Amino acid sequence: MIFYEEVIPCVALRDYFECYWILSTDHTLEKELFLPDGSASLVFNFGPEYTRAICSNPTETKRYGRCTLPHQGRESVLISQAAPIRVMGARFKPYGMAPFFRVSMSDLSPPFIIHGLELNEYIMGLGERLWEAADFQERIRCLEAFLLERLKDAAPPDELVKNAMQIIVRNEGNIRISSLLEQLCVSKSSLEKRFQEAVGLSPKILANILRFNSLVYLQGQKPSPSLTELGYNSGFFDQAHLVHNFRAFTGMTPKQFFKQDNRLLEVLKQTFETRVSENY
Repeated sequence: MIFYEEVIPCVALRDYFECYWILSTDHTLEKELFLPDGSASLVFNFGPEYTRAICSNPTETKRYGRCTLPHQGRESVLISQAAPIRVMGARFKPYGMAPFFRVSMSDLSPPFIIHGLELNEYIMGLGERLWEAADFQERIRCLEAFLLERLKDAAPPDELVKNAMQIIVRNEGNIRISSLLEQLCVSKSSLEKRFQEAVGLSPKILANILRFNSLVYLQGQKPSPSLTELGYNSGFFDQAHLVHNFRAFTGMTPKQFFKQDNRLLEVLKQTFETRVSENY
């Protein structure tokens, strides 16, 4: 059994973070798939080291330990870890990391994974304090106290990007960029530049990621009898367009993807719709 829980941050942090999350299981995870979500996460691991590989190159794995700050960009990753698994994290909003740490996402250029001494410059020994905490509840309190202290040095989120994200979410990613520009009264070059600095991805790519996630979780809850219907319900032009997106995001065709036993996706889909709708 996999236990997964999300905790909403305090009001002061909600402009930057979607949630804190806890993942726990006494069973080994083997090449479990995580979809991209357009954002970075602070991840704290209290179990054995885990391996990580992108779906397009599953044999090239890298091993990570206690603390990481990953951003998947536009591609799914495969995670393997021996039991017992005890992991928690803080998921940034797509535009939340840049102002919170006063960095430019265009300099970091997703996908990336920050760890070791480089990460300690951001979190200043937080991992050791969390490791000493008695349980996950105490760790969440410790993490939030640290983030509130760091908040004093944070810049406000980019309002234009924030408003664009709200429109993209309301449309489940199924929106033309021309329509987004019209609603925001902004030029394409200006929006692209602001997104690269605040998100590290273009608005089109972020919208495609959200549309793809919505499609996957919708199919899990209300399965469509055919790929044609699945694509049509999610705003894809035709089946070829749908297949192209599946290959781009997962390295698989839709049929290959849905044949898999994705245990973590089954757990994550229970919180996806509520988290997205309440955060934006």
